[in-house]
Amino acid sequence: MPDIRKIAFGVGAVGALVLGGFGIGHLNYLAKIGAGAKSQIVCNEVFLTDRDLKDILATELTYLPEARHLFSANVDYDKKIVTSGLGPLGRRTSVYREGYGCTLVVDKLVAVPHLEPIEPKAWKTASPAKYGIDGDALNSALDTVFQKAIDTKSDDHRAMVFIMGGELIAEHYAPGFDADTPMLSHSMAKTVSQMMVGAAINEGLFALDDRAPIEEWSAPDDPRREITWRHLLQMQSGLEFKEDYLDVKDGFPVYATLTQSMAQYPIEKPLIHPPGTHWAYSTGTSQIIQRALRVALENKGVSYHSFGRDQIFAPLGASSVVFVPDSSGEFIGGSIVYATARDWAKLGQLFLQDGVWNGERIFPEGWTAFVSSPASASKGIYGAQMWLNNPYGKKNMKKFPSLPASMYRFGGAEGQGVYILPSMDMVIVHLGRTFWDHREYVPVNAAFDVIVPTLQSVKQ
Repeated sequence: MPDIRKIAFGVGAVGALVLGGFGIGHLNYLAKIGAGAKSQIVCNEVFLTDRDLKDILATELTYLPEARHLFSANVDYDKKIVTSGLGPLGRRTSVYREGYGCTLVVDKLVAVPHLEPIEPKAWKTASPAKYGIDGDALNSALDTVFQKAIDTKSDDHRAMVFIMGGELIAEHYAPGFDADTPMLSHSMAKTVSQMMVGAAINEGLFALDDRAPIEEWSAPDDPRREITWRHLLQMQSGLEFKEDYLDVKDGFPVYATLTQSMAQYPIEKPLIHPPGTHWAYSTGTSQIIQRALRVALENKGVSYHSFGRDQIFAPLGASSVVFVPDSSGEFIGGSIVYATARDWAKLGQLFLQDGVWNGERIFPEGWTAFVSSPASASKGIYGAQMWLNNPYGKKNMKKFPSLPASMYRFGGAEGQGVYILPSMDMVIVHLGRTFWDHREYVPVNAAFDVIVPTLQSVKQ
């Protein structure tokens, strides 16, 4: 799953490149990718989470033990900017803007409108015993999981929140993090993009099977003009796209750090499968969704930048949510949203309540069923910007064996997740910094193996 932090890995061989005598132009190109990633990571962590810079540098880039030391991270606390570079090479700057977080500047920074702050609304709380759960056993399990992470200095669980029946029944945080700490989404941002589409359809602004309004695809003889919102949401657009976080020629690093509009790069890719016939996970597709949303909303005279705030986050009282835009002003639809664990739980709870909050319908009827149903070509593992827990593969196993097959989730790199469990009337949030490769869910599953037995009194 995509993570802008992963792209810095592509510059891990910078020292070798220098020794190998690569041209200064090529080295500067690679340095721009690494510096761009580092400046934006550090900027968001400093100005959104209010964490100490020394701690950020020690914990947020440890998957790059060598290369991270090669790039500077100069923070201007007055101007709220962070500049990074490999000495004089690849100098990049990220700029913090209130309500939007930090944007990596490419070419020029397009202005964005002011966003009014959201009035926070607290969760109702309840004892686990109200739902037949042994609270002491649950808290002991959480203590065990988090203490193991501290003792081993490996599996970094930062926050877990448990919502039952729409009430907060338990939460646990690692040292240095608490209920007020916003945390990075990675690919959970994709589900937030999907939520914006659902809210727009609920407002009657377009329909699920309408063609996506992308100007570059509008010619009568362009086969891409048949791509619909449904195709994009289900990752079945048929577009060519390379979901490779280390490819510095044609992968995620290119459009994530070197283009003003992150959507433009995937938009220009050719069609290689008929829409709706082939499933392929694509962060570029989530970025196209944001371009299409901007066009669709602005064509109707609706503010693109305040739409998510007004239609979703404010009604929920999710005051910590920050959706970071790229330099063109379009939200980074696949990877950068910040929110507290409690507010991530609110976004999950909205699905559990079939898109209704305090009697107000935010998603259209049937939206939750749509996003949690398998995309036709996904072999049962993916819905609409949502991961499913159906058994799959040669071993016919669930991704999360301890959790019900009906569970579906927001999923992000390093083990980020909002787990929606309809059969248990429960939402579980896990945020952290676990292994970022294919092992990332091993420690998360290990945590669930300890915790879920304390919830077994709940019908599944």
